[in-house]
Amino acid sequence: MAYRVAPTKLEQHASNLLKGKLLKRQPVWLHAVRAVPPGPSIIRSRNPNVNVSAQNDIEKELFHNQHEQQQQQQKSTRYKQKHLRTKPPRPAAIVYPEDKLRRQFYKDHPFELARPQSLVENKLGLNRTDYSQLLLPDMLPEEVTGETVIKYQLHLMTEEKLPERKAYAKATSEFYEIRARQEEVERQVRSQLDAAIQALENKKWTRQALELEERALKNGQERISI
Repeated sequence: MAYRVAPTKLEQHASNLLKGKLLKRQPVWLHAVRAVPPGPSIIRSRNPNVNVSAQNDIEKELFHNQHEQQQQQQKSTRYKQKHLRTKPPRPAAIVYPEDKLRRQFYKDHPFELARPQSLVENKLGLNRTDYSQLLLPDMLPEEVTGETVIKYQLHLMTEEKLPERKAYAKATSEFYEIRARQEEVERQVRSQLDAAIQALENKKWTRQALELEERALKNGQERISI
């Protein structure tokens, strides 16, 4: 097994190798190590006060219980490591407040995951940040997706101080109204298209063109078969 030098003795060890001519060239990092010596361990201590999830105080208060449950689950899975001399470092769990809302919404509306979404940016190339309304004045009904409902529910909980169930009921009720209007518009467009196609088929020259096309197709198939 190769000898591992302690981080604090790295510069001294490299200097001894140079003096003994075991290293032909000086490492490029030697000056940096001399200027900024490393600590006693390569594993840096974690700052518990760092807000890695970028949550505000209201969001932390809303989902504090959820974070505690995850910590209890992690502690229950670490009982096998209690006899190890050094516990392996683990990254801090990043919990976003939308995660819980997203699970509940798609559990009740699984078909929204199969609805196609447009990934094309808007004319200004900016992402939406205003969720004070589910459908903004300049938006189309098809631009409202499940993620929009989730962000709108979070806005109701953090800004308007609504409980989670009331915010969910209000967001989904407005979502159903928007979907109903969208389906009504699509139904009208489909009926207009069917009427236009039926009008073309009712014209005499259109029927003649279709008959000629069918006749040409049959003749072509007969020639191929011969």
